[in-house]
Amino acid sequence: MSASDTFILETLLTLCLLLIAAKVGGEIAKYFKVAAVVGELMAGILLAPTLFGGFHFLGVQLITVNETVQVFAELGAVLLLFLVGLETRFADFRKSGVTATLVALGGVIVPFVLGYGLVILWGYPHNEALLVGAALTATSIAITVKVLKDIGKFNTRESKVLVGAAVIDDVLGLIVLAIVLGLVKSGSVDLIAIAEVGITSVGFWLALTLFGVFIVAKVIDRLCPRNGCTVYQEIAHTDGTRHRGKHCVIKCHGPQEASIIALCFGFAYVAGMAGLAPILGAFAAGMSVAETKILPTIQEVTEHINFLMAPLFFVVIGTYVNLTGLTVNALTFAAALIFLAMLGKIVGCSVPIYLMHRNFKEAIIVGLGMMSRGEVGLIIAGIGATSGIFSNDVFSAVVLMVVVTTVITPIAMTATYKWFDKKEARPVKPAEKNTGS
Repeated sequence: MSASDTFILETLLTLCLLLIAAKVGGEIAKYFKVAAVVGELMAGILLAPTLFGGFHFLGVQLITVNETVQVFAELGAVLLLFLVGLETRFADFRKSGVTATLVALGGVIVPFVLGYGLVILWGYPHNEALLVGAALTATSIAITVKVLKDIGKFNTRESKVLVGAAVIDDVLGLIVLAIVLGLVKSGSVDLIAIAEVGITSVGFWLALTLFGVFIVAKVIDRLCPRNGCTVYQEIAHTDGTRHRGKHCVIKCHGPQEASIIALCFGFAYVAGMAGLAPILGAFAAGMSVAETKILPTIQEVTEHINFLMAPLFFVVIGTYVNLTGLTVNALTFAAALIFLAMLGKIVGCSVPIYLMHRNFKEAIIVGLGMMSRGEVGLIIAGIGATSGIFSNDVFSAVVLMVVVTTVITPIAMTATYKWFDKKEARPVKPAEKNTGS
């Protein structure tokens, strides 16, 4: 058997085992009412080549995370951010308001500073500190929205602020990532370099997004004007005759969907060529399609694709974690990082809304809802691992931070809402009424 045949076979075996493990892990996590991503991550950690994935069966290693497997995982990240973009309309930014913007800013600045400071204090390199800070800025809007819907609190005032802030936080987090990657590549940390990288990154991403939203989206609507057009529509006339109507230029159920996925890859390529992370381009492409009439169709197709690709990305990220190499110092660092990750979001997001609304309940709920890092945090961790910026200790700590915050957020939000609901339902005593008056 040739070397290329062996490579293909080991890739197929690895993809087979990782996909099965990811779906099993995800279902187990959902059974215990935990986000599926946690189970997918844990499956990857257990199947890492340094753990059970390193076992041999009939002379063949079970898991080999080669370049092809890594490419599949990167495609999963691109398609996942494309799906997030599909759920993020450009108009949402204008509706989010000042409160949501300030909450998002606080949720980016405070965690970044805390994460950066901790890594530097621990003696790790500057580049790792920058990327850890970027990972801590992320917020999983998907997990937040799911929790709010599950507990019937999606239409409350704090939920509107929370969702708006999470949307803005996602964009700001990706921009911070672009700036950090630019600084890492340039190797410079002076204010002029930061300003140049920041202006370039923000300017290019914004230009790409505006081009997609205001030009590409209109072209798509001209070429694909109907949502569910599968055949020529028959038009009935008053005399009872019928004839075939005008079809979309790009037909659905095949050409439309393929063209839009190609658009996603094209935007990701352009972003990559400009020195940004490809996921930024995919996110911009998703926001562009979100403004079109064919959004429901594309969203459905992308969700089906991500049914395979997203778990594959998460499980592959899990295989990068080497638990056997973790020391007491690394575990202590991970515990400190997890604590600061939660504290940073609670403080950074709760304080602005409390100062504006003077409502303790809203402040706490919003702070807790912004804690989960979810998929965006993992994508940043994956970039750090594949680019060689993260050491094993730092990467493992970031992944553990994502897992813990993802698990704790739904539990903390549900418990906090129950506590406030119980407190508000408690009858007010006469003495308390007199005190209040």
